[in-house]
Amino acid sequence: MGIITGLIDLVLLLFQLALIAYVIIAWLKPAANRWTELLNSVLEPILAPVRKILVQKLPSKYQNFDWSPVAVFLIVAIIRIIL
Repeated sequence: MGIITGLIDLVLLLFQLALIAYVIIAWLKPAANRWTELLNSVLEPILAPVRKILVQKLPSKYQNFDWSPVAVFLIVAIIRIIL
């Protein structure tokens, strides 16, 4: 693995960890602070378009849950496998 692919893989791994933290924070709903705001500002620009697509494509019975973090996590996992 080259330096560039190793660096990309590390960034994608950190992104996946941030997604996991985002989901946990969404479940716990703590008071807003600078870390939760930072996490939201990094992830929401990526999750919002995916969320919009999923709302359009998924049947209504599956829309009770926000599937966007799962979808983005799987996309990133596939990219990491390809690298």
